[in-house]
Amino acid sequence: MSDATYVRIVANKILVDVQGGDILYQIFTQTVMQREAGQEAPFLEFIQRVCAETRDGACDMTKPIKPGCGGFGIRNFLTLFLSIEVSKAMREYDQAVVEGDDATSSLAEAKINLFTSQLDSANPILTDITDAMTAEGAALESLKTCAAADKAALQAELEAQQAKKARGNEQLQELSAKCAAEMGALRLKGEAAAAAKKK
Repeated sequence: MSDATYVRIVANKILVDVQGGDILYQIFTQTVMQREAGQEAPFLEFIQRVCAETRDGACDMTKPIKPGCGGFGIRNFLTLFLSIEVSKAMREYDQAVVEGDDATSSLAEAKINLFTSQLDSANPILTDITDAMTAEGAALESLKTCAAADKAALQAELEAQQAKKARGNEQLQELSAKCAAEMGALRLKGEAAAAAKKK
């Protein structure tokens, strides 16, 4: 997909995830069954997968599409969580500004920055993981039907992609732990500010 097409899609608040040649589109409703403005409410999630067509070179036929294009799109779980947290922090910020509460607005702004930074840092790691998953799946498929002479090279490729995926998961866990610690420090700061305000 071209950059211009991507921008048109995300401008309509549709999340886009790409894994190999597969594309996943995702959008959420916001105010379904909401009792009062500003309250949390259930939402609906709509997903469309556009699966890449692959051809079997040996017999020049289209291969069957794997269920769910072979995966959900791991990036979307983290994106969903962080977007919910950013939305909460933005509501906190807006309310604090209305109330003239500088300490709370500053804390909410720090939360927004932290969640946004986490997402920015996680995106390249998630891209590496999804690329490794795609290559791992292709190597596993090829191993089922390859000639004996090709098995060693395919096995080495499979192991390299599994190692890349494992490294990515470790990096993601380290990032998550770092951000959780920073969020813990922000919460303590907020609790201290709230306690000081009561005095």
